Parts: sequence; structure tokens; C-alpha cells
Amino acid sequence: MVNEECVTTMHRILQRRKVRKLRFVWAFMAMMALSLAACSALFTAWTWRQTRDLSQSFKTLQDRLEEVNGQRKAIVQLLMEKRHLLVGHRVKRDGKTGKGKNGNGKKVASQFEITKESYVKVGTDGLIKGWVDTDQLNMSKAVRYNGGTFTVEKAGVYFLYCQVLFNENQTQIVMLDVGVLKGSQLQPKLQCREGYGTTPAAGSHQFHFLKPCQVSGLLRLEKGAEIQAITGKQYSLNTNGRHYFGLFKVN
Repeated sequence: MVNEECVTTMHRILQRRKVRKLRFVWAFMAMMALSLAACSALFTAWTWRQTRDLSQSFKTLQDRLEEVNGQRKAIVQLLMEKRHLLVGHRVKRDGKTGKGKNGNGKKVASQFEITKESYVKVGTDGLIKGWVDTDQLNMSKAVRYNGGTFTVEKAGVYFLYCQVLFNENQTQIVMLDVGVLKGSQLQPKLQCREGYGTTPAAGSHQFHFLKPCQVSGLLRLEKGAEIQAITGKQYSLNTNGRHYFGLFKVN
């Protein structure tokens, strides 16, 4: 009888130990499941925030570029209309044919772009190259282009505009100077300095690095004047961006 009781007691003790071990195992598994669920929720929230920041940054960039392009087109259209009116008044006053000094009636203008195929990295001198004549204006050429330098064909007052899109992730500031060469020195006439803020969340995707810079204004240019667009040697242009350089004669 005593032996049977001892066996029964030992059996109960072993059963209790097994139950305790099972309880510990189940408790540990429950904690692991809760931890995985919490990590999954945190990762989902982080991913959602990154996606939201990416969408907001891309939309801001698109809005900025559309605004700049809209302003450029509006200014060009306004000045072209004003020039047309001035030419009309001059014809009435002078009794001339309105064909101008060229005698062919064509306006004087040029526009260039940097395409993906013509893209050239900015050199140590900061000179922006790779411009290609769009050849779509059906006007007398205002300049001829060679290796980063635009040479004015006819003297006069010109409206000039230039826009470049940087792919810059090393600095918060980008720059663009458009000027006239005097000897070997560039005399800046139009300048752009754009600053862009940065945060760790916004700086982790490619759209944060796209930074536009644009200039425009009226310049009196002599025949043979050489014009260049310059930026910092450390800056990189976006290979898929819309880069413009253009000018047209207003007087």
C-alpha cells in the first residue's frame, strides 16, 4: 500500500511539472505572437509614412515645375504679344512694310533643350553643355551654339530665360548663372540661388534630390556677344529633366 501511494504521489508531481512546463511554453509563444504583431504594426505604420512623404514630395516637385513652366510660357507669350503691338505701331507711324532689318518679316528667336541623348556632365569649370536646338520656332536664329557657348547673331534687346533641373543630394542649395563673356571672364547677368530644406524622412527617396533653378529677364546684347550658363562644378543635372535655354528679340 505504501509503495502504491508513493508511486501515485510521484506520478502527480510529474504531471504537475509537465503542466507547468506547458503553461510556460504557451505563455512564451503568446508573448512572441504579440511581439510579432506589434513589430508588424510598427513596420506598416513606418511604410505608410514613407509612402505618404514620397507622394507629397513628388507632388510638390510636380507643382513647382508646372508653376515655373507656366510662368515662363506666360511671360514669353506676353512679351511676344507686346512686341507684335510695338511693331504694328511702328509700321503705322513710319509707313514701312514691317519686315524689319532682315527684310524677311521673321522674328528673331532661339530655344534649346538638353535631352537624355545629348546630356553632358558638368565639368570642373561649371559650364552647362549638351544644349540642342529645338528648331521648331520657324524664326530667324537669335544665336548659334557651340560647346556650351551661345553667340548672338543680331544686336538688340532680348528676353532670355533658362531653367535647369538638378539631381543633387549633397547640398540644400543649388545655383545657376547666365552671363556674357568678357575676355575669359563671365559677367553674370541673371542669377538663381535656390535653397531646399531636408529632413531624414524626406531625404530617403530619389524625388527629394530633384531641385529646379530658373532665371529670366531682359538683356541688351551686341552682335557676337557670347553667353554661357554656369553652375557649380559639384552639381549634377538630372538626366531625364526638362532643361531650357531660350531668348527672343523684343527690340
